[in-house]
Amino acid sequence: MKNQEIAEIFYQIADLLEIKGELPFKIRAYRRAAQRIETLEMDIEDVYRQGKLMEIPGIGEGIAKKIRELIETGKLEYLERLKREIPEELIKLMEIPGVGPKKALILYKKLGITTIDQLKEACEKGRLRHLEGFGELTERNILRGIEMLERSKDRFLINVAYENGHRLVEYLKKNKDVLSISIAGSLRRMKETIGDIDILVSSFNP
Repeated sequence: MKNQEIAEIFYQIADLLEIKGELPFKIRAYRRAAQRIETLEMDIEDVYRQGKLMEIPGIGEGIAKKIRELIETGKLEYLERLKREIPEELIKLMEIPGVGPKKALILYKKLGITTIDQLKEACEKGRLRHLEGFGELTERNILRGIEMLERSKDRFLINVAYENGHRLVEYLKKNKDVLSISIAGSLRRMKETIGDIDILVSSFNP
């Protein structure tokens, strides 16, 4: 597996742990590991073959074992178990702008919301504004985000495209043949939804 693939899995684990209300240090450990892996100059599989996974800052024995499992099997039982413990629709709530793991957890615990339809109805009835960290503006923004999500289907919301676009740029920068690189198109113009991610690259060896 590639560095970015493993990093994305650890970011996902961190989000799922946050939804579950796990201890902050555990959540930070996975996010820190993801950041280290996605900015690693070497191929993670080469590091694994050299037996040097735990030499990467932020990678302890537990996370190193998970990296080995991902490289050897292409999947991770721990991630699958987390997904079984958390309603799939609850995970989808985090695709809505403004609904991260913390808000998704509050919505689940306080209002029992696990689906986008339930969230839409709760916003329309003004049930969110009384929750800590929410308000009328939050309700309006979430309703707008849901509408964008329903319209986009084959498109990405700006927050998703922005994060992935910049991760891709950082990955490509590691190539010694790259002279300059920048995001272009609808993502550079910060459109609300993105069909694809355009990246301009100049090189003496295209």
